[in-house]
Amino acid sequence: MKKLVLSFILFAFLITPTYSQGHKDLKNIAPLAKLDTDGQDHPVIHINDENFDTRWNAKNDDVDTWIKFTWNKKQKINRVHVTEFRSRLRGHTIEYDKSLKEVKGLILKPETADASANHPGNQKKPVVVPDHILTFDTIQTTILQYHVTKTIGASDEPSLWEIEIFFDPEIDTAPVNPAGLLTTTWANLKIQR
Repeated sequence: MKKLVLSFILFAFLITPTYSQGHKDLKNIAPLAKLDTDGQDHPVIHINDENFDTRWNAKNDDVDTWIKFTWNKKQKINRVHVTEFRSRLRGHTIEYDKSLKEVKGLILKPETADASANHPGNQKKPVVVPDHILTFDTIQTTILQYHVTKTIGASDEPSLWEIEIFFDPEIDTAPVNPAGLLTTTWANLKIQR
């Protein structure tokens, strides 16, 4: 009987959907960053611990809030994944460098930043991870800030399971710089035609 119960538990574990991390085989650089935020009810260290059973929560009623990732050396970045607790977010953006300028070419999925369809019945964990995919023109920076600009209500502070940060070469929009004087001259001549 014990073997049957253990076999059933193992089978259930193998077929139960789990929360996956990552995107393709890309390296999630979020865990390599030092974190800062303007406030928290749950520790910010949970936002990049690669554990979808721990979460960060903004200060009570803090609906315009941010999480800053800082690395020791420049990182190439163009993709951010956000997985939230319930569906409270309705607006967010990505800022970078010390001046915290907004990234260019930001594309949100879902476009409205409303992931409530991924949390049927207001369930705590999403059906599919991540809830939000933010892609943008490739940047190179030591500072990236995820900024929540709007939630569903004035007392619905964001609560996030995880933020993952990647460089995706398939969406890389960095300009190609021709190498060498001859190549540069040839490229300029072609443009002038």
